[in-house]
Amino acid sequence: MNKTDKQDLLRRSADLVGKTRLAERLRISEARLEAWMRGDSTMPDGQLLRLAEILADASRPGTR
Repeated sequence: MNKTDKQDLLRRSADLVGKTRLAERLRISEARLEAWMRGDSTMPDGQLLRLAEILADASRPGTR
């Protein structure tokens, strides 16, 4: 997955679950999340699995 795809996925995820909650679930600071979303730093591929789990949880009724 390239950098811009990750940025887009992060932005959409933040829209879905909220930036603060997303950062908490990824176990990172909001500042780091924002840096990833801007492209100032790159989200490690290892975080993709955690992000997928967050999105799976968010897709279940009543869990947002």
